[in-house]
Formats: sequence, structure tokens, C-alpha cells
Amino acid sequence: MNFAISLRYLNLGVENAVWNTRWYTSEDYIHFAKQYGAGVIAVLSEEAIDSVCGICDGLIIPGSPTDIPPVYYNGDPLEKDPPVDEYALDSALIRRFYEAKKPILGICGGHQAINVFFGGSIRRMKDSKAHENDTAHKHEINIVKGSFVYDMFNCERTTVNSYHAWELDRIAPDLKVVATTDDGVAEAIEWKEHNVFATQWHPELALRGERTPEHLLFDNFLAACEKCR
Repeated sequence: MNFAISLRYLNLGVENAVWNTRWYTSEDYIHFAKQYGAGVIAVLSEEAIDSVCGICDGLIIPGSPTDIPPVYYNGDPLEKDPPVDEYALDSALIRRFYEAKKPILGICGGHQAINVFFGGSIRRMKDSKAHENDTAHKHEINIVKGSFVYDMFNCERTTVNSYHAWELDRIAPDLKVVATTDDGVAEAIEWKEHNVFATQWHPELALRGERTPEHLLFDNFLAACEKCR
């Protein structure tokens, strides 16, 4: 089984370096590939997306340190424009896989990109530190029964990690919020009928160690992809 994943931009900022700019994916997806015996195809550009979709069974839109340009959701201008427009690629991939009725998983920035693509908006958090305790980047979430998040944890409240400075503002009409923090931040969304799932936190970090309930997210995502083949 093969999965497409959009690459992310990085500038190393090393003075006089020839190879300063990079397009990369997190090593967590190497763990994903090895643990599930999956092919992971990194996508760098919008060229040949039809071919990519044709050989892949699902799409992962990962997190990113690069902001989504506000022009895509009628937001206020940013203090500094993003160095690249990653959302152009993300949205093209989402559109093609959605049209092909193949499962889509968004994580952190991918969660935000999915909401924007389907007609929602995002906003910068007033205080992202409110989602972290004194010892770790973690906070509690409230989970909707019957959701993909409930399938993962089998409970209505649990603790997840937190590494984000943006949050969903207006929720896209077809997406359902299925997990929230105590202060109302949407931590997960889904459109079950179209196999679209997304989390604001980073479940892929669990792939680095022993099996946890978050592994079930990837188990179930692969099962959805297998069903849609």
C-alpha cells in the first residue's frame, strides 16, 4: 500500500551555504513506513498529481512551520509573508484525492489546511502556552463518542501533545469537530462519509516508541484505505 505525503520547506539560514533550502518530511513517517510496510511517496510539486494519486491509496498532509497565506481564507495579513506557498500544493493534493474518493489524514498544519480547503478559516492563537502544562507540551481533550478519535482512545477524555500557534476559527460546513480542549480549541475534525480525518496534535510522535492507543489512528487509516482500493 502506498501513501502520498506533501513535503515541507526549510531554510537552514547558514551564511554563505550553497544548499541552504530544503524540502523534507519528518522521520516519524519513516517509522510509519517501516511499521506498516507502506510505501511513502513524497510530493514536491503540483506536477503529475494525477499520476501520484493513481498509485497511492491515501494522502497525509503533515504539520509545518510555514503559515497558510491568509488570502486563502480571507484572513488578516501576516506580519511577514510565508517564504513559500505550501498550501498551493496541499490544496491541489487534497482536491485530487478527495475527487478520487481516497482517504485523507491531516496533522497539525494539515488539520488547518483541510479546514481551509473545505471552506473554513484559521486564526493565530492568543496564547498557545495555555495548551501546555509545566512539564510537557500536553493538554487534555474532550472526545465525541462514535468519532475516529473515540475509536482511538475508547474514552471521552484524554491527554495529547501540543505544538501549535494556530487554531481553527470558522469550521468548514461539511466537517464535524470531534475533539476539543477545555477552552474550545478544535483538536480533531472528520468527514466520515468521505474518509477525511484530521488532528491538531501530533499522533505520529507515538510511532517512535512502544505501541499506544494513537497507533490505532494509523491502523484505522490504513484499513479505510484498504476498503477504498
